[in-house]
Amino acid sequence: MTMKHLNLLITIICCFGAQAQSDPIPRIINGHASPNVGYNAYILYLTAEYTGSFGGGTIISKHHILTSAKNIVGFVQWEVGVGSSIFDELTLIKSTNATSHPLFDYFTSVNDIGIIILPQPLVFTFNVYPVALPDLDAQQTNLLPFENEEGTIVGFGYTTGISTGHSDMLMRSFHRVTSDSVCELLYQNMLPQHFCAEDNVRNSNICVGDVGVGFVTYVRGRPTVTGIASYIREVCGNTSPTGYTRVQYYREWITSVTQL
Repeated sequence: MTMKHLNLLITIICCFGAQAQSDPIPRIINGHASPNVGYNAYILYLTAEYTGSFGGGTIISKHHILTSAKNIVGFVQWEVGVGSSIFDELTLIKSTNATSHPLFDYFTSVNDIGIIILPQPLVFTFNVYPVALPDLDAQQTNLLPFENEEGTIVGFGYTTGISTGHSDMLMRSFHRVTSDSVCELLYQNMLPQHFCAEDNVRNSNICVGDVGVGFVTYVRGRPTVTGIASYIREVCGNTSPTGYTRVQYYREWITSVTQL
């Protein structure tokens, strides 16, 4: 093989390698495999009869996991997985203590926020750590996140519309906040308690098993959980904006539960 042919072969291999890296893996729904995100929590929630499902949450302290009220109401036990981007390597902690917002409405998703209290404190490491909460805003004005702001979501939820179980790997997607008018038209929700966000680049979206995951944005350079995945439109795989609970609106309630 001549040096000219060898250089051509190397160029072809490099091109194919770059293409393979940039293609989305069909998880989260058109998301990408994610490195470990230390604040992420997988949540298995169970009834007294040991039936249930799974969702996601966000570590906000050594004792507290922020999540959707849908993952709490009607259930009596929670298994929280932390510390890895590989499902089988998660460290599991069982809890029988959780609280949801007292005015949560399952049918409208209003006040869709809850907190799981862990029986033993987490040990924070490079792989397990909390994310910041938004500041308390007593005036409830200019609440985070802002329109067109981009946030990160990660989860172990279904990876296609026909999935029946969790993803083996943690998946990541990026959503950008839509206008309030788009959100109201889709969900008729109660602003400012909620906001909507979408991925108009990759068309990624959350799916079953991702409800409760955090929408994390940078606030003055600090990763901050500003939303909680609450509801999707129609079926997994659609490209309609996802509905999120606006965390800052409930900052006072979070403090009343956690003292944070």
